[in-house]
Amino acid sequence: MMKTIKQLFCYAFIFIIATACSSVSNPHTAVDKLEILPGISEAQTDTVASVLSQFPNHTQFSIVLIDDSMSVFYGAVREQDTLETIDNSDAVFEIGSLSKVFTSTLLADLVNRDQVKLDQPIQGYLDIPLHNNIDITFKQLANHTSGLPRIPDGFVWESLLHMDNPYKDYDEERLREYLSEEMELKSETGTEFQYSNIGAGILGYVLTTIEQKSYEELVQQLIFEPLNMPSSTTQRESVSDKLVTGLSKRGNPTSYWDFGALAGAGAILSTAEDLVKFAKANFNPNNEVLALQRQKTFTIDKDRQMALGWFILKWASVDHWYWHNGGTGGFRSSMALDAVDRKGVIVLSNISAGHSHAASIDRLSFGLLESLQQTGTEIQVNTCN
Repeated sequence: MMKTIKQLFCYAFIFIIATACSSVSNPHTAVDKLEILPGISEAQTDTVASVLSQFPNHTQFSIVLIDDSMSVFYGAVREQDTLETIDNSDAVFEIGSLSKVFTSTLLADLVNRDQVKLDQPIQGYLDIPLHNNIDITFKQLANHTSGLPRIPDGFVWESLLHMDNPYKDYDEERLREYLSEEMELKSETGTEFQYSNIGAGILGYVLTTIEQKSYEELVQQLIFEPLNMPSSTTQRESVSDKLVTGLSKRGNPTSYWDFGALAGAGAILSTAEDLVKFAKANFNPNNEVLALQRQKTFTIDKDRQMALGWFILKWASVDHWYWHNGGTGGFRSSMALDAVDRKGVIVLSNISAGHSHAASIDRLSFGLLESLQQTGTEIQVNTCN
C-alpha cells in the first residue's frame, strides 16, 4: 500500500512538472501591439504576430522582406506577454545550418577559379587516408549525397558531456580521427539524399586545408568583405556588443554554440542587414559564383532538388525557390529566395530549434515570400537543421 501511495505521489509530481513545462513552451496568447510600418502590410504584420505569439517572452524576430531592389526590415519582440515592434536589423543572431549555404559558396568560388572540380574526390586534398578508402566528392558533401550520417556514430554519447553546446570539443584532432578511423557510410555515395552536419563540416575543413586559411578567414575574404557584411563572423567576441541572447525550448537563456572543426556546418553569426546583401547578390546575373552555386545537382523528390548548399523548392505555385534554414540550442533562422522574380524573405529568431513550434519560423518565411507574390497558397515543406 505504501509503495502504491509513493507511486501515485511520483506520478502526480511528474504531471505537475510536465504541466509547468508545457505552459512555458506553449505560452498564453499575447497582446498584439505590433505596428504596421511602411512596406509591410497589415496582413503580413498579422502573420508575424500569429507566429511570434507561439513563443515565450523575450523571443524576437528580425525580418527582412526583399522585393527587387527594395528591402523592408521589421523587428518584433514578445515581452511581458505583449508583442511590440523593435528596430533590430543590426542585431546579431546565430544562423546555424544556414552557414552551410556559405560553405558551399566557398566551394563554388574555388570551382569558379579552377582550384577544384565538383566531381573530384576530397581524398586528394587530405594528408590522411579516409577510413575504408571511402570515395567522396566535393559535390556530394555540398548536396548531402555523400552517404554520411547526420552526425557521427557515437556523437550523441560524447555530446552528453555538454548538451547545451554539443560540438564544443569537436576539434581538428577529433575530426581527423573520425576521417581516418571511424567514418562509415549509411548509403552508397551519390545515390541518396541524407542531410549531414558532419558532411558539411568536413567540406568546410577540406576547403580550409586547400586554401591554408581558417574558415573565418575564408568567409571574410571571399564573401563577407566583398559584400560589405561587417557583422557576419564565426567569432562571437567580435560582435558581442550586438549579440542577442538565445533562448532554450523552455524560454530560458541558453549557451551559444561552438562548432570547433565543423565550422562549415553551422558556426556563422549574422544580421538581417548583412544577410540581405548576400540575398541580393543572388539576384545579380553577373555573379558567376552564386549562379554556379544555384545550379541543380540532385533531385530529392518531386518537390525538392539540391543545388550546392541550397534546397530548390518546386511545387504548386512555387517554382525554383532557393531555401535553407538553421537552428542551434538558442536560435532558429530561415532564408527563402526567388532568384527569378528577385524576391526574398529572411527571418532570424532567438528561439531554440528544439522548441515545439520552431518549424513555424520556416513557414513564416514561406508565407511572407508568398505574400510578396500574392498567391495566397499555404506552403509546407520538411525542415532541416
